[in-house]
Amino acid sequence: MGRTIIVSRRHDRLSQLIMKKMYDAVAVSSLKVSFQQGDQLCWLPEINAPVDEEVQALAAQIDRAVFTPQKIVMLSMVGTADDATPEQVQRWYGKGAQEYLWAHQYAIKMIDELELPYTVIRSLPLTATASPAVITSEGQAVTGKGVSEETLAGVIEQALLTDRYRNQSIGISAKEDD
Repeated sequence: MGRTIIVSRRHDRLSQLIMKKMYDAVAVSSLKVSFQQGDQLCWLPEINAPVDEEVQALAAQIDRAVFTPQKIVMLSMVGTADDATPEQVQRWYGKGAQEYLWAHQYAIKMIDELELPYTVIRSLPLTATASPAVITSEGQAVTGKGVSEETLAGVIEQALLTDRYRNQSIGISAKEDD
């Protein structure tokens, strides 16, 4: 197994939390990465960023690469897999949510078309309160208010270190108090 390359321009602690558990991880802010044999890619785009443009650059990078990633784990938003109503998506992500949603759906389609092993993790917005993760499959409703960085980092690590979610899109939210 090669390195884990974490590509992120996010302004949170998500990359740091993942790197704590993965000694071979490298964090970069650009998709212009030279892949080595056995590398895996963890792409953590911002929800309100031009992910459609970023995924085109990523696909071009992979097409030119001598070595392609062994696995891609992509962070995305809830709503891309028939798992939330438009009203929920707007409540969670704000006014521009529909545009972000379309861009993320396009990016996910591009990742799938690379025909490499992948996991898409559809996350609710981040919160400060840590609680156990609730994982949902495509088409299952995702509910809740958010998920903590620690909880999300744990699920991303699981996707990177195992094949448990191989070639799946999973939703993650925090377990609601009863």
